Amino acid sequence: MNLFLMFLTTFLIQLIITTEMNLIAPLAPFISQYFNMNPSSVIMFNIGFSLIGLLVPILGAFSDKYGKKKSLMIALIFYILGTLVSGFAKKPIVFALGRIFIGIGYFSLSGTNLSYLSEFISYESRGKASGLLRAAFGIGILFSPLYATNMISKYKVLSSVYLPLTIIGFICLLLLTRLPETATRKNIKFDIKELFIVLKKPINYKTLMVVFLILATPSLLLSFLGVFLSNNFNLDQIEIGYTYTIIAGGTIVGILFAAFFTDKIGKERLSRFFFTLVLIALIPMTLVKSLYPMIGLLTIMTIGIDGGWTAYQTLCSEINPEKRGTYMSLFYTVNAITMTIYSILGPIFYNLGNYRLLIIIAIINGIIALKILYSTPIEQTILNNRTPS
Repeated sequence: MNLFLMFLTTFLIQLIITTEMNLIAPLAPFISQYFNMNPSSVIMFNIGFSLIGLLVPILGAFSDKYGKKKSLMIALIFYILGTLVSGFAKKPIVFALGRIFIGIGYFSLSGTNLSYLSEFISYESRGKASGLLRAAFGIGILFSPLYATNMISKYKVLSSVYLPLTIIGFICLLLLTRLPETATRKNIKFDIKELFIVLKKPINYKTLMVVFLILATPSLLLSFLGVFLSNNFNLDQIEIGYTYTIIAGGTIVGILFAAFFTDKIGKERLSRFFFTLVLIALIPMTLVKSLYPMIGLLTIMTIGIDGGWTAYQTLCSEINPEKRGTYMSLFYTVNAITMTIYSILGPIFYNLGNYRLLIIIAIINGIIALKILYSTPIEQTILNNRTPS
């Protein structure tokens, strides 16, 4: 078993899907001009992208039943097709269609990537594997704004941004053919009832509720940041890209800390610490009106979001070891639901109360999430599941 090739392939997959996911917000001013639309409506291109994520549990069940490698390959083909369609789109509807295909790839690949690695790595060492994938996520978040804004400034076409992602996608598809398949479980039912069986457990739906509530913060604040910076501080496209990159530095810090210390400090303890940090950063944002303090607080927020997500995802990957693919696909389906809801409601909230209202909504969600997280003994449940009766 070639672990290096396995890590390299899943790393590259995580890198390209994260890069594309993070293109829309910093390019909002350009995209609005490119397709002649209202800048605050650009986030609605995420609706098709995220809405299709509701179908991801089907691929999750497929990965448990027929193998996670097959699931990765199918999802990657959808992603590659989507980058081609979006890159050469001349009309908004075509661009939206391409992002639907990319959405199928993103949510399935995000859930299956860690599930695939988890089949070959013990739970005790899984924090490092999760940290590697989150490092790819962090690099994508860090460099995609600069990559996208500079390519757009130079070539003025979307294909200049999307074609390199297509090429790397093809390389990953070839690398996957060299990797081993995971064990298959023929007893997994390929229907909606399987999802309800997983959701019936209190530990499962509580942990998924935390996902929904926590992800409201980046779904709102980072999606509208480009528009906010353009409207309130008159930043141009390149300056917006640099601002996103500075804030993404928090992502890198959070991920690296979680990667090195998740297994040592404890996955549950670190999740609680980082998600509490998010709330601490959000509260003073309601009073800040200057650019640099806002950037500083947003950077602290991303440390908490991405450090917490790294630890929390790793923690939850062991809750349902027999149906890991199904549960982790639900993990990212909730991600899709969150993005869909706030892609629809976000423009309404932004037009009603500007960026400040988005911050207040994020604070309310964060308080509820922490209450659930601190009252749910996840690690104890995992230990009980692993202890022979």
